[in-house]
Amino acid sequence: MEPLRIAFLWHHHQPYYKDPLTGEYSLPWVRLHAIRAYHDMAALLKDFPQVRVTVNLVPSLLLQLQDYEEGRAKDLFLERTLKPAAELDPEEQRFLLRYFFMANWETMVKPWPRYDELLRRRGLHWDEDSLRAAAGQFRPKDYRDLQVLFNLAWFGFKAVEQSPVLQELRRKGKEFTEEEKAEVIRCQQDVLRRVIPLYRDLESAGQIELTTSPFYHPILPLVYDTDIARRCMPHATLPERFQAPEDARAQIVRAVEFHARRLGRRPLGCWPSEGSVCPEIVPLLAEAGIRWFATDEEILLQSMPTRSRLEALYRPYLMEFGGRELAIVFRDKELSNLISFTLGSMDPSAAVDEFFKRFQAIHDAVSDQNDPSLATIILDGENPWEYYPEGGKSFLTELYGRLSRSDRFRTVRITDAIESHPPAQRIGHLYSGSWIRHDFDIWIGSEEENQAWDYLNRTRRALGPLLDDAAVPAARREAAREALYAAEGSDWFWWYGDDFSSAHDEEFDRLFRNHLAGAFRHLGQEVPEYLSRPIIHLHPVKHVDEPVNFIHPTLDGKRTTYFEWQGAGCYDATRRSTRFGAELLVSAICYGFDLTHCYLRIDPAEGCGPEKRKSHEMHVHFFGGREEVRWVISCDPAKQPRVAVHRSSDGIRYEPLGELTTLVMGRIIELAVPFALLGWKPKERHHFIVEIRENEKVIATYPPNGYLTLEVPDRDFEQLMWSV
Repeated sequence: MEPLRIAFLWHHHQPYYKDPLTGEYSLPWVRLHAIRAYHDMAALLKDFPQVRVTVNLVPSLLLQLQDYEEGRAKDLFLERTLKPAAELDPEEQRFLLRYFFMANWETMVKPWPRYDELLRRRGLHWDEDSLRAAAGQFRPKDYRDLQVLFNLAWFGFKAVEQSPVLQELRRKGKEFTEEEKAEVIRCQQDVLRRVIPLYRDLESAGQIELTTSPFYHPILPLVYDTDIARRCMPHATLPERFQAPEDARAQIVRAVEFHARRLGRRPLGCWPSEGSVCPEIVPLLAEAGIRWFATDEEILLQSMPTRSRLEALYRPYLMEFGGRELAIVFRDKELSNLISFTLGSMDPSAAVDEFFKRFQAIHDAVSDQNDPSLATIILDGENPWEYYPEGGKSFLTELYGRLSRSDRFRTVRITDAIESHPPAQRIGHLYSGSWIRHDFDIWIGSEEENQAWDYLNRTRRALGPLLDDAAVPAARREAAREALYAAEGSDWFWWYGDDFSSAHDEEFDRLFRNHLAGAFRHLGQEVPEYLSRPIIHLHPVKHVDEPVNFIHPTLDGKRTTYFEWQGAGCYDATRRSTRFGAELLVSAICYGFDLTHCYLRIDPAEGCGPEKRKSHEMHVHFFGGREEVRWVISCDPAKQPRVAVHRSSDGIRYEPLGELTTLVMGRIIELAVPFALLGWKPKERHHFIVEIRENEKVIATYPPNGYLTLEVPDRDFEQLMWSV
């Protein structure tokens, strides 16, 4: 009896965390997964040379790994680690307390007594007020231990096995020095430099096959045409149709070419991002030299509804569309999900027993088929191991060891499996969908997701003529296209809507909009105001003092009397966290009115005096009314203080309404704008945010994740407020 062929495909992917405005990595996950699972998964295979697997490396991950490998990556979390603990300012201290426990507490914090102690002192549940209180209880030695332990806990088992330095630091466990902290980071860099060469060597030795995904991990069918979603989601509310087949082709071609340059050979296989497929992608993949692709078993069962799962699943197929033909394999959902979501809580030996029982059941059920059967197991190569003790060491060692010794089960690379036993059966029509519920609901259909697609669509339409204009320098057009391709990545859409949430939703939203803004900048175009407004959690800010009286402030840039702004609305920016590492530039925003004017007061944060803010420009954006309105304020003290007022009907093209001199900048910034100029009527509600810009780039937004609201008063406003 032929052995059951088992094809593991480990998918390595992280969002593109590089901020296009700063060039810095705003989140540390590429670095931390690299020293953990990416290194472990390759290094462990060297201990089991009989095991054959396929590893899918997404090009945008390779691009980021290359930055780290070559020491070019600027990583905010790394900067906070390297800063001497005694020199941390209060905001940096809170940053550490907020983010340096981002690890699985059960498997990565509790095993370290000192790390667990620091977590409990910080508090398992926190808000900004409790962080401030906790920060006062931590001493430099506590912050230094936290800096070290956060980084130390993320090292994988293979990195520790190969480093006496890491072994000694793990034994020490606390009371680290600044020199030891620097040693931890040097060890990180050593591991980072080894990761990609390890995978190259394993492929050269014939033990693994390296495959690719579309470059920035887009949902390829939706980039091709968002209306393809109607095939599997007929009742969904979809955004205005977005169609970019040329972008879908470019994401594939660029992936194949970059893979070949970076890894030394062209990939033959592809895992389309999130297993998202439709017939239209077949010729695009084939034209790029791809010979096979993979997706989920639910796509197969929807494509061949008359076949039973056991009869259909354990073989490769041929798929033809548009005159091109590819092989296709389908992911065994049960086996893949066992590793991802179930076995981590079991004893490793018992977990592998369970896995082998499933293998044997499949082998027994399909042994009468003419061709050797193929079970394809596809899952993330990094995320599951945070939930396994020791980063999955015992489970993977036991699994690979038993497979190495087994006569009934044989691991194979997917290309080898297809070439040794070419597919004999065809799929007449490939169902359109993804590995999650065989549809695209995760990435399209909710209000936030659709708004993101609309932003992408508006940007592409606005810039389309320039992208094809030979008069625009080729380098600028190429950079703009790259920014658009990055914005097409699936990860931004994953975190929109109600399906998933994380501690970093606002950061993903900001990065998505920054990629779109970058496309405008590369082509020398003004960035539309709509890209300054968050898509996610765009809600009125809570705990804001609303206006209750008419005010008549003296515009002198001073805190003249306590009473002149009494009764105004006030937002305290110091009580909210800024985005990762962002400096607090504004401490408060006050706003109010009388019957004829709207008044705004902006209090710069401590340390943000006239000299520091002279290169800043403030944009106050009003939206939610009949038209959008923008106030632009230059903070350069050498210029005549003015506020330029503009309005727009579409958020892209603005027309000037006038320039006012009712603006004074001193210790605080005060200004007045007449309602008559704005064209606002009593009872109209206008939401607004305040942006700080430097060199045409947004460096801060207040509030960071919501908006303030001003309702135009009528003559009865004060009487109504007092009656309430």
